[in-house]
Amino acid sequence: MIFEMSTPGYHLRTSGVRHRITPSDWSGPAVARAVHEALDIARTCSSDATTADGAPLVVGAIPFDTSTPAVLYVPERAQWRDPTTATTADQTIRPTPADAPESFPPLDSPAYRRAVGQAVYEINVGHLDKVVLARRMTVEHAHPVDRDALFAHLAADNPQAFTYRVDLPGSSTFLGASPELVLRCRDGVATSVPLAGSAPRCPVTAPDHELINHRRRRQLLHSPKNLQEHSLVSRRVAEVFRAHAAEVTVPTGPGVVETPVIMHLASTITGRLHEGISPVELAYALHPTPAVCGWPTQQAAALINELESSDRGMYAGLVGWVDAEGNSEWALALRGGLVRDNGASGSTTTAFAGAGIVAGSDPDLEHAETDTKFRTFTRALSRTLAPTTV
Repeated sequence: MIFEMSTPGYHLRTSGVRHRITPSDWSGPAVARAVHEALDIARTCSSDATTADGAPLVVGAIPFDTSTPAVLYVPERAQWRDPTTATTADQTIRPTPADAPESFPPLDSPAYRRAVGQAVYEINVGHLDKVVLARRMTVEHAHPVDRDALFAHLAADNPQAFTYRVDLPGSSTFLGASPELVLRCRDGVATSVPLAGSAPRCPVTAPDHELINHRRRRQLLHSPKNLQEHSLVSRRVAEVFRAHAAEVTVPTGPGVVETPVIMHLASTITGRLHEGISPVELAYALHPTPAVCGWPTQQAAALINELESSDRGMYAGLVGWVDAEGNSEWALALRGGLVRDNGASGSTTTAFAGAGIVAGSDPDLEHAETDTKFRTFTRALSRTLAPTTV
């Protein structure tokens, strides 16, 4: 099994499984205890092949539904690299051109529009404040998808993102390039950067793209609908931080974080973990945030189960790592897709995208937002399947 994560600061790649995390149950405290025990054992019998700067690691993914099993383990080998040196087949992967053709344009989804309309109704009658609804797009391929190449294309296209690859049971792999940091812990200081509220970016090939994007940033920062959506998320993250950390700082208003295809409202929240609080326990307490579920959480999750066609699995879950020194980094598993082998019949990829629905959400605009979000994964997939364009 391979786990891989590339950020602006590092590129981590692990292989093999030395010890799987199997807690007594999948609650945050139980998982945190099991991770701590596994890291203690790994530290007592560690070797250079299984450590990162001397600290054993647990890596993997936590599903959207935290009551279901996560894929967490101590790897056999771990390697940290400079993120600018990511290559595949000894050939440097270059970013996808902004005007590259769309090989997998998203299909129109009347069902998604209807689901958004139903969600707006539920919000308007007071059943909840926000719900995040996702859709998926499945593509069949005659040949296997090169997962190393797909990861490399995602990383090259999104150098400021948390690009991830998690091999899962059953010959499937979840890959993507997430813009959102759920939790980073360094020397006891915890940081979260929740995103909510978005607008599409104008492509750099368009005339006056800088002026257009400047205007869109200003509109996003002053949009009542997007500010309301963001406030629900940042307030919830701040509440969880205050229960698990001291010296919590919350900005008075959001800024803007941008990817190559979309811009988001963002707030940076920090605090110093209370003594005895594990980063894994805090990650479970935070997840799922209103950024991927909604608010109130229980009502939003129930509506998601009612309106979405199937289980999300690892989509909108967490992907990341924690070491024996308490350092940790977990990103939301967004802007990604699942690659499955179909034996002799080739492979299948399923891309995921979602949008936050609040009072005043428009089904057509939310559908367009998911179209934009699909492009992070489908552009990289197109390049992976057409190597002559590299």
